Amino acid sequence: MARPEICARLLALGTVASLAACGDDPPPVVVSQGRVSAAVYPEPPAIVVSVDGEVVWQTGRGAQAGADGGPSGFGAVGAGVATVQMIAGSFRFGDETDTWQAIDALADVVAGADGVTFTLRADGVDVGTGSLDWVAATRSGPDPDAAGFPRHLRIQLDGGPARNRMALASPCTPDEHLVGLGGQSWALDHRGQRVPLWVQEDGIGKPDVPDDNYEGIWFLSGRRHSTHTPMPMLLSTRGVATAVATDARAVFSLCSDDDQVTRYEVWDHALDLQVFVGAGADAPARTRDALGHMLAWTGKPARPPRVTFAPWLDAIYGEANVRRVATRLRDEGIAVGAIWTEDFRGGRDEVTGYSLDEDWRVDRVLYPGFEQLADDLHGLGYKFLTYYNSFVDSQADVYPEATAAGHVVMRADGSPYLFLGVKFADSALLDLDNPAAVSWAQGLMREHMGQGADGWMADFAEWQPHDARLASGADPMLAHNRYPVEWARLNRDALAAQGDGVDRLFFVRSAWLGSQPLAPIVWMGDQQTDFSAGDGQASVIPMMLGLGLTGFPYVGHDVAGYMSQNTVPADRELWFRWVTLGALSPVMRTHHGRSARDNYQWEADATSIAHLRTWSRLHMQLVPYQWGLAGAVERDGLPLVRPLGLEHPRAPGAWTTIDQFLLGDRLLVAPVLERGATSRTVALGAGRWFPLRGSALAHDGGADGAEVRVDAGLESIPALVPEGTLLVLWPDGVDSTEPAPARPAARTGDEVGADRDVWLWPGQPAGDVGRWNDEAGPAGAASWSWSGRGPAAAPAGATWNGAAVPLVPGPDEVAATVTGDGVLEFAGGGSLTISRGAPGATVTVRLRVGP
Repeated sequence: MARPEICARLLALGTVASLAACGDDPPPVVVSQGRVSAAVYPEPPAIVVSVDGEVVWQTGRGAQAGADGGPSGFGAVGAGVATVQMIAGSFRFGDETDTWQAIDALADVVAGADGVTFTLRADGVDVGTGSLDWVAATRSGPDPDAAGFPRHLRIQLDGGPARNRMALASPCTPDEHLVGLGGQSWALDHRGQRVPLWVQEDGIGKPDVPDDNYEGIWFLSGRRHSTHTPMPMLLSTRGVATAVATDARAVFSLCSDDDQVTRYEVWDHALDLQVFVGAGADAPARTRDALGHMLAWTGKPARPPRVTFAPWLDAIYGEANVRRVATRLRDEGIAVGAIWTEDFRGGRDEVTGYSLDEDWRVDRVLYPGFEQLADDLHGLGYKFLTYYNSFVDSQADVYPEATAAGHVVMRADGSPYLFLGVKFADSALLDLDNPAAVSWAQGLMREHMGQGADGWMADFAEWQPHDARLASGADPMLAHNRYPVEWARLNRDALAAQGDGVDRLFFVRSAWLGSQPLAPIVWMGDQQTDFSAGDGQASVIPMMLGLGLTGFPYVGHDVAGYMSQNTVPADRELWFRWVTLGALSPVMRTHHGRSARDNYQWEADATSIAHLRTWSRLHMQLVPYQWGLAGAVERDGLPLVRPLGLEHPRAPGAWTTIDQFLLGDRLLVAPVLERGATSRTVALGAGRWFPLRGSALAHDGGADGAEVRVDAGLESIPALVPEGTLLVLWPDGVDSTEPAPARPAARTGDEVGADRDVWLWPGQPAGDVGRWNDEAGPAGAASWSWSGRGPAAAPAGATWNGAAVPLVPGPDEVAATVTGDGVLEFAGGGSLTISRGAPGATVTVRLRVGP
């Protein structure tokens, strides 16, 4: 074995002292910040990061090359040529030729106040520059200073304008899971995969095929990693997170080309790698801390309006039908906070289904009295949401105006860049690099808000051509991934500029690095109306998990799916299953789907209406829970939808399972994703777990976690909580988060005020599951605290602040109603302490009981 390879193997042993065998090499330049240090080795080149002398992250060492000529040692500079083809928002990369030069030395290594600078060398020639810097400003968690070192390290390599490829490598470690990468539908753990990161259409019925497989109608079907929301961000379960700050196409090879090497590659002359080193007593704690610091660096979305966490129901086909649906929802007792109407701009039945017009203004045939409709919906307690996208279709009302003013992206000859659009007609695209175009579009949106719209779906933004001419003169290959970032910025700024005090929101399906603080809500795109993996119901779970781990905490999906191409329309079973999944997701929003006339809908029969009533009301009850979880986003970066590994790292499949998730820290959701199934296997963390609904009949997770079989009839979903759990909810029967002046009988969030339903389970709370803060959830000082209780049997009595209080028995529970702050004590053990400063609040406490 050659000496550089020996050094590389020793480097992986885990301590700086392991490099003693390479003592003839030039000594490293070491810079330290508190307990952490970074050693820059000139030759063979390497960067080693240590905490208290223990290696926590490192680059590869030396100039080794992988099978494809790319680096498996430190890194490489390169030049590449590829053909790119776009059809329908999908991109084909072919005929790729890359020439790599391995970086075999770092010269002129100089330490400064905050880091190190150096020169990149290959075969004795200078090929670029580099630097390493500590970033103390990135802070996350309750006490970022407690660890005694900054968690954020920035490594920059620049090969100069003559090159357009740059790569850096890092060793893989045994048993390491690599998660993140945005909205990926086939996996949570991407170890062993080569993942190209480029914003594009997901594909319809996306198969699990390699990303260079362009067989068949490739631009419709997609490939394994085709996604609207790729993120060059990675979380390692050894307690380190990494991100590449770039707008270029990136390729992450994760122990794939070489099973011992992770390689970060960008199609640009510069690579800007952010490394986040977690602090904590063990790898799980360090992993959570690294995640928090990475998401503090990206920036986080502002907490969205409370209606975000209420159910949203779709209604289309004109104002008479929208008004009818809105009234019936209230009459049926279905909890809904928003109506969304995507055909406000026009729509029609076509051979391919119900198709929207591409106009930017209200269709006065379908919605002649849009303004009055908006007023009526507001009176019934609804926000009114509509629809926009970034296309300027040749058939649209604004096309002549937009093209004449130069508001669309152009070809090199100065003509509008036209492509086959979603209406199978020529379409152009709004030029978001043109300030005048942005201002023009925002003007149309402000006009629409003046008509009564409270927000909209901000669709698409993946179709920016790679070879367009932009008003700014920017490189279109770099502008492509940035397009959804600027689309989110345009929408956010339009809503913010309205300045009328109305809570508004928009939701997107596409994103790139930089979208995090701009996009308040992301939905998973246009799933197929079936149970399939990859692009059906099953695909939304890994996508929500990956997006949560890369900075998008507020997520949802089309209940019952959207597309029915090459599959059947949504049927009763799919709709019933998807409603329950939607109810236990951050955002619950129904969709009529492309096959709107054929898809199963909530008004099909009395049982379906009752099903939607049950689960919409539960989702509404969860509003305070989800609102509080936003506090964990803000302080710690922890998403609402979490893999089991963030809370229960020893559970089976903790970092690989893609068919279940945690909603927050204490609600395990395991939807049925298989047609005809009436039970399923659920992976649990350690200890006892109880059903969210029903008796306190426990499932045992044992000492380290276990898999159990859980029944799940068509109208139910396996949802469990760990023993000792406290849930603070709204009372049942809240109709809307919004005021409803025209519907006096409707119960609204304002009327509920500080009143709450509190659900308690027996057992001893672990972690934070027995405490809660109304505004910050588990991240705030406890305003609710549950001690837990040993026996599952019903207590003989209870006291409130020392005085006896009645216990009302019910199915699977006993309930006590108290007012204000104090301590509720149950006979035989268990106390709930309330310290909210809400003296008039009525609290109904429900203790689950069982045999």
